[in-house]
Amino acid sequence: MILPEGWFSADNEDKKRLGNELKIELITGHKLYSKKIEIVAHRDDATDDVLCKHIDENDSYSVVHLTWCMKPEIDIKHPLVVMQGSFEDFLAYEAKWL
Repeated sequence: MILPEGWFSADNEDKKRLGNELKIELITGHKLYSKKIEIVAHRDDATDDVLCKHIDENDSYSVVHLTWCMKPEIDIKHPLVVMQGSFEDFLAYEAKWL
């Protein structure tokens, strides 16, 4: 997978650390709450933006902005899902900011 500038593949340590925070933050009612997802990448110098692959869905990804509250969120809108779609959708979303 070739990532856009500013994004880096998540190594096993990243996947564990960032994935744990995501699991903590998600509450019942959040659009990703019951989804099987894996963190595959993160934005450079910012561990709040992560790229998640939906394991049970073909070519389905979400960019999530973690809050790092280190506890369950109180609003189902958080952590914020800023993009959801295919990998091509992710690339197009990121291209808007270049």
